[in-house]
Amino acid sequence: MSSDTLTRPVTSNVSATIHLGASSISLLIFIAHQDGSSEQIDYLEQSAPIAHDVFSRGKITRSTIERCVNILQGYKKTLTEFIPASAINKIRVVATNILSEATNIEVVLNRIHIGCDLDVEILDDGEMTRLIYLKTRRRLSDTPSMKSRTTLVLHVGPGNTRVILLKDGKITSYSSYRLGVHRTGEKMSFPAGRPNNYRKSVRSQIQGPLDSLIDEFRSEDIEHIVLIGYEIQFLRPHIKHYKDKSSSIASLKSLCDDASQMSVDEIVRSFQVDYQTAEAILPALEINLAVSEAFSPKRLHIPESDYEEGLLHDLNIIPSLSGDFIDEVVRSAEKIAEKYQVHMGHARQVAKLSLAIFEQLGELHRLSQHDALLLHIAAILHEVGGFINNRAHHKHSQYIILNSEIFGLPRADVELIALITRYHRNSVPKPSHSIYKDLDTTNRMRVSKLASFLRIADALDRSHSDKVKSIEIRTSRRRLHIYLQQVADAHTERLAMRSKGDLFENIFGLQINLVEDKLS
Repeated sequence: MSSDTLTRPVTSNVSATIHLGASSISLLIFIAHQDGSSEQIDYLEQSAPIAHDVFSRGKITRSTIERCVNILQGYKKTLTEFIPASAINKIRVVATNILSEATNIEVVLNRIHIGCDLDVEILDDGEMTRLIYLKTRRRLSDTPSMKSRTTLVLHVGPGNTRVILLKDGKITSYSSYRLGVHRTGEKMSFPAGRPNNYRKSVRSQIQGPLDSLIDEFRSEDIEHIVLIGYEIQFLRPHIKHYKDKSSSIASLKSLCDDASQMSVDEIVRSFQVDYQTAEAILPALEINLAVSEAFSPKRLHIPESDYEEGLLHDLNIIPSLSGDFIDEVVRSAEKIAEKYQVHMGHARQVAKLSLAIFEQLGELHRLSQHDALLLHIAAILHEVGGFINNRAHHKHSQYIILNSEIFGLPRADVELIALITRYHRNSVPKPSHSIYKDLDTTNRMRVSKLASFLRIADALDRSHSDKVKSIEIRTSRRRLHIYLQQVADAHTERLAMRSKGDLFENIFGLQINLVEDKLS
């Protein structure tokens, strides 16, 4: 990067993201645009043996913790060239989810907070699935033929492997396995000389989760596999005959054969990597090769963009703005609802009415489009608890949602959705309620507002008959007037609103008034 860029003046629209990864800490400085895209200004990366410590010792060593603190302090100093000092401590700092497996995770997070005045967010499975989805969507755009093929997306991470199956460009299933590059590699000692039996040892270590993965997707006629991961994307230029945006299993196997004959020192020299990455290369190759061989796809695809830089870019994309993301999240929620035998006509009608209320009251609630997505999913899932027992089904719904994975949504969002469904009937939120009591004021208000809309929508479809086709909302000084188009008699809905409209009326101070369509 040129020196004149480093001295550019501080501007308000410059932001940054920091990632504590498996073996390095990276910093991306960028300009955020209103359309959700970003323009890179600078990128820095320094090694830190986080995964090595977690999988070899079960905790992060004192020396690694201090190295992390020193790197982060240096990054903050760099950021002063671009970002106002008051904004630096508000940048997003995320960490690989393998950090959560360290027995001293609280010590690590507290030390970083004290030493750097930064709060670290652990990336959970939902967020990682979203990031893999973003990479997959770009690959589908680059390779149109994949939109009509059965495609398996394989992300081999440091501790876990995530798999997404797409048919005709749509996600049909996804799973996660305790199968990772560093989790595998740290269980064995890389031989000092040529690793004659090391390759067989790797296969032996991964056999259990590998068998589970293969069994789950064995019946699918997989035509393409997309390989995503730090090591495999780094190795892409070293795969022979990689052309036309794809490769063959034979070419990947050839690289694996070559690497298996090298010592760790030879790998360092040949691939120009540090020792931590060198020790991860063979496990990464073996895992990707083993899965590819199991399904024998026609082609293998590996994104050409740098994995770490790509991840930092994608972290800045607002979930609700990322292409067809909403459709995939809704599809995932509907699969959960169908699993628990929800009346789908009612669920979709409540979702439609909830979103209509949300849209027409934008000036009143001042929530985001991501909040609209949470409301949509809560509406789809609000009656899943009836599968357990219709009595107190709102509480059962909360339990089921808390123990479900909704595609692409982080754990924090799933908890909010569970609470919104919890309050779709009966009791309104109370400070003594579990999970709700741990929320800050902002998130408590989000839950209450969204739950109040869900309660109104549920009352409007009290008969489960799709009676209310559309609504128009107007407000007066003390009332919220809901005009029910093509509805001549709203007696049933008015009765239901008596018990469900209270949360909205208490929050917004407006009494709900249902108005029938006199022309019906």
